[in-house]
Amino acid sequence: MKTADSWLAQVPCLDADDLVSVQHVSRSILDRLAADRDLLTALVGEVLTDRERLAASRITLLLNRLSLYEAPDRSFEIRLNMNPRPENQPVSHDHCYAFATRVLTGGYVHVVRRRADGWEGPFTGADLQPAIVTVERPGSAYALDHSMVHQAVMARDTVTLVVRGPRRKRLSHAAGKLMPTKRSWPDPAIPGDEPRDSRSVTLDEFQAMRRYLQDRRIIN
Repeated sequence: MKTADSWLAQVPCLDADDLVSVQHVSRSILDRLAADRDLLTALVGEVLTDRERLAASRITLLLNRLSLYEAPDRSFEIRLNMNPRPENQPVSHDHCYAFATRVLTGGYVHVVRRRADGWEGPFTGADLQPAIVTVERPGSAYALDHSMVHQAVMARDTVTLVVRGPRRKRLSHAAGKLMPTKRSWPDPAIPGDEPRDSRSVTLDEFQAMRRYLQDRRIIN
C-alpha cells in the first residue's frame, strides 16, 4: 500500500486570500486522491492510528466526515464526507473557511445564495436571495469562499472529498429558523448524554464508515 505522506508534505500553504489560488492547489489534491484508490485507502486507514485525526472525524447533523490529513502548519485539512442526512440539508449556511470539494459518488442540488444584507455576521432566511443553482454529479468540483452562503440537498449515497483552508472567522452562521430540530441531531455516543449537533466518531462508527467506503469501491 502506498503512503501519502511524502506527496502531501510537498503541498504548499493554503493561507491565501485568493480563492483562485486556493482552488488550484486544492484541485490537484482532490484529482489525485480521486484517481488513486491506494492513496485514499492509506489515508482512511491512518485515521485509526492518529488520535487527532480520529477526534477531528465527526458525526454532524448534516453528514458524517473523516479527517484524512491535517497540516496546521500549512493551513489545510483533507476530509471525506459521507452519509448525508437529506432531511437536514435545506438549512442555508456559511463556513469559517474557504474550501474546495469534489464529488465521488451520488450528487446533489447545490444552491449558492447572495446575501442582501452584506457579507459579514449572522443572517436570516429573509437576508438571502438565490444566485446560482447547479446539479453536482460524480467528478464535479468547485470552491467556495468563507463569506458565501450555500445549501446542498444531497442524495443518500453521496460521498465527497474536501480540502478546507484556514479559519477566517470565529463562527460559521446558519439561517436559524431553518435549523433542524434536536430530534434530528446525531444520537449521543454514550447513552444518556445530551445530543449535540457535532461530535467525534466512535471506533465502531469509524469501522462502519470504512466498510461503507469499501462497499462502494471508493477504497480497497
